[in-house]
Amino acid sequence: MIKNVVFDMGNVLINYKPEAFIQSFTSNEKHQQMLLNEIFYSDLWQRYDRGTISKNEIIKKASTNLPEALHSSVSEIMDTWYEKMTPISEMETILEHLKENEYQLFLFSNVSQDFKYIKHIVPGLNYFDGLFISSDWKSLKPEEELYQNFFDHFDLLPSECFFIDDLEANIKAAATFGMNGHVFDGDISKLKNHFYKANIYI
Repeated sequence: MIKNVVFDMGNVLINYKPEAFIQSFTSNEKHQQMLLNEIFYSDLWQRYDRGTISKNEIIKKASTNLPEALHSSVSEIMDTWYEKMTPISEMETILEHLKENEYQLFLFSNVSQDFKYIKHIVPGLNYFDGLFISSDWKSLKPEEELYQNFFDHFDLLPSECFFIDDLEANIKAAATFGMNGHVFDGDISKLKNHFYKANIYI
């Protein structure tokens, strides 16, 4: 019996599209790709979400691999990357209905300490019973350690949890613990159908 519904954040509750964001810094497609590769697609970003590298360290390290003309963009990107994010508004109604039906709700996200600047964007944040972010625990989904810490921290049974994430690897990792889940592709109707199959009432 499912008692807890667990939500990823990026591209589940809020739109996370660095490819679109980066276009505001340069119209040069080659430079756009360079910025994406050196920041968002890099190991540096993974370490940022892990909580093991600072913003200033990313600026310094990413800039060494980029032409000088892009150095100011790196700093601005790191200061503003979350400002263009928007809520996936349909999710607030889902959260409200789940809460009305007495499910516990949890956020489980790979995100840096910049989360404090993003919280106000997350739809229905007041419905959540717990927030769990990777940079507080120095590990990332789909690493086994982070899942175990999540279950232990909130004293949850995986079999009583249902997980929504936009990455299949993260759902597969959850399944190894016995937590069923749904790979969210933006289609709310598919999510609702999976809820129905899992006997989750909204």
